[in-house]
Amino acid sequence: MDYKTKSINGKIIKAFTIIMLLTIVSIKIFVVMTFENGFREYVDDSNKAEVEHLIFDLKSVYKDNNWDIETIKALGEDAIRKGIALEIYDKNKKLVWSIFEDEKILSNETLNEISKNMQSIDNTWNNKFSEYEITVYDDNGNVAGYPYIGHYASTYYMKNDMEFFHDMNKIIIIIAIISIGSIVIISFIISKSISNPIAKVSKMAKDIEKGNYKDDIDYKSNIDEVDELINSINKLGYELSEQENLRKRLTTDIAHELRTPLTSIKGHLDLIIAGIWEPSKERLVSINEEVSRITKLVEGLRNLAKFDSEKNNLEKEKINIKDLITNIVYNYEGKALEKNIKLDYDLEDIYIFIDKRQFSQVIINLLSNAIKYTNSNGNIKIKNYIKDSSINISIKDNGIGIPEKDINHIFERFYRVDESRSKETGGIGVGLTISKSIVKLHSGDIIVNSEVDKETEFIIKLPIKKVSTN
Repeated sequence: MDYKTKSINGKIIKAFTIIMLLTIVSIKIFVVMTFENGFREYVDDSNKAEVEHLIFDLKSVYKDNNWDIETIKALGEDAIRKGIALEIYDKNKKLVWSIFEDEKILSNETLNEISKNMQSIDNTWNNKFSEYEITVYDDNGNVAGYPYIGHYASTYYMKNDMEFFHDMNKIIIIIAIISIGSIVIISFIISKSISNPIAKVSKMAKDIEKGNYKDDIDYKSNIDEVDELINSINKLGYELSEQENLRKRLTTDIAHELRTPLTSIKGHLDLIIAGIWEPSKERLVSINEEVSRITKLVEGLRNLAKFDSEKNNLEKEKINIKDLITNIVYNYEGKALEKNIKLDYDLEDIYIFIDKRQFSQVIINLLSNAIKYTNSNGNIKIKNYIKDSSINISIKDNGIGIPEKDINHIFERFYRVDESRSKETGGIGVGLTISKSIVKLHSGDIIVNSEVDKETEFIIKLPIKKVSTN
């Protein structure tokens, strides 16, 4: 399915902007649901208080059997500016003073403005008018008249209230603009801090694809995950470079290993065919030795290929480690005697579920290497024991040792410590690779301790679970 891709900058900016917009909308809803409701209650209470104050003041507008028209006018004009209409009738229901008659322009403008403003913010607002009748008494306690107080039944806001609401909306809009602008800038900075190293990683990945493994990414960010990605790609480049060097070295080594015996064989055969040399037993033995070298080289490659194809097929069974190692030691005592090497072993009866065939190969590889790299009259010690929740198998020799710089690489494919050793001992450097892989398949590990010209110890560590001693 086809789909459009976007840069990480655009995605982060878009995501942050959406989050901010949702936040602003949430704030707006909160303002509507909490602030406006609270403010509406405040305005209603304020309007009720104004009506109560007006009622109180109206008690003093009738004195000495006369209406104080000036006071009534002042109270009426002040009230209408607060959205409250005032009319006064005498005891015979005759109009004394009315805001609608005596201040018609002021009352109409004020009430129309309130209605228009309220409908502008709430189109469901009801402009129904409510009236209250009040009785005014004279000094003798007789009815003097009936003031009527009227105002909109629904909550209404005056001009200053509307101005406050408009100011609030402006503030929200300003906050929204500042927030969106800030989040765009922040998201741009954050996206750059992420996208820049990713772009560098992408470029290096393309270089790796083209076969250029040598250039590292020299970049430090303040994001742990990005630094881990950079370190991983640098390590990948290094590992691929090392593998490429190993591949080239392997090609050279195999060509050299094959060329030397083949050249020798061809030289012998050419001279025998030409009649210069007789096909004597000694010459045929020499040719046979060269053929054996080729066979050994091919066998090493075949074993590696076979292991790669079968490494996940473990056939575990309950094995006594002591018996397994003892049988292998017996088979290699002859080779040890040829170099006058003493084999010492201290083995306990420890049972574990392992693949006998593959694990035997591990012991064989380690023991044969110990014999190869131990000088004449040397000593090899083999023992097994349980320590730190694991079964340990130690093969220790007092041979030539391994340089410190090579210890971390000896389990890599086709790695050999130096060329002189390989020429003398043969092999293409896959025995330890296969050994460690087999141990890993058994959830274990191989530890190496070595000092040049002193000793080397390989320790196989296997998990103690599923182990019994009977």
